[in-house]
Formats: sequence, C-alpha cells, structure tokens
Amino acid sequence: MANLSTVVLIGLPLVSLYFQFAVSAGTGTGIPLGGNCKTNVSCSTNISNSGCKDKICQCTAMFYRQNNKCVDKIGLGLACTTTKPCKDVNADCKGNCTCKQSFYKDTICKPRIQPNHKCGSITPKNASCIDHAYCNSTSFCVCDKGYKGASCSSAMTMAAVEISTIILCLMMVYFEVFK
Repeated sequence: MANLSTVVLIGLPLVSLYFQFAVSAGTGTGIPLGGNCKTNVSCSTNISNSGCKDKICQCTAMFYRQNNKCVDKIGLGLACTTTKPCKDVNADCKGNCTCKQSFYKDTICKPRIQPNHKCGSITPKNASCIDHAYCNSTSFCVCDKGYKGASCSSAMTMAAVEISTIILCLMMVYFEVFK
C-alpha cells in the first residue's frame, strides 16, 4: 500500500495538470488574442488557429487577426490589402498577392533559378529563371545573349570590370618599377 508521501508526489502534479486544462477548457474562458499566456492550449480554447508565442496569444503563421478571430491569410493571385496579408512570406501585396522580384510563382513563391540548373515546372518555364535568363530546349536555365555568369550579368559590364582590373595591375607594376 502506498504511503502518504508517494500519493502526494504522484497525485499533486496530476491534480495541477487537471486544473490547468479542465478549468480553462471547461469554462470556455481561454485567453483572448493579445492576452498573456503560458501554453498554446490556453489560447486555442476559444480561438481556433491561435497559439502562445512570446507569452502572448497570437494567430499562428498562416492566419491573421480580424475581429478577434484568426482568419486565413490570402493566397497567391488573390486580392489582398495591408490588413489582409499574403500567406506566402515571399510574396508582396500589390492589389493581389504576388511573388517578390527574386521569386517565381509555383504552388508557393520559390527562388528564381540560376543558370545551369533545371527550370521550374511552371508554364512558361522562362518565368522560373533569374533575370536575363531563359529555359532552353533541355529544360535548363541559361543566360540571354550578352549576359554571363551565375547571375547573368551583362557581358559588357563584365568586360569593363576585367579591363579596369588589368589597367589597375599595370599601373601598380609601373609605379613599382619607377620607385
């Protein structure tokens, strides 16, 4: 038979746990959005799609607060506003949720693809490649004519950089010789 100290050691945490969940869940008095919290359960009792983050009840990542409820954020291509934000973190609201400049729209906003990598599966495939690149017949991103390198920089700009580097080296040699 268990002695009193064993019952207290085992029973007290269980009773505490019971009250932590039963009192907040049973009464329907969960913590409202913006209120102080300790656990996710205390927030989500009354408000679906909410949780305890930084000890404050907040909507979870894919939801935003509207009239003390957590409502789905807006999907790609759909109308949005500053108060109705885009679901995808790599999208901006420009009337509609649109992928940021360095991303392309697939099922989500994905980083645009650099040369010598397989194109995305979207149509048109060129949209998945970085600026100044296109998807070739073997489904790889390649730089447009006049552009080169991993970022498809202007070949003219690259040539100017190379020439200026050569001139700088020659000047350093010249001044070293005439010291």
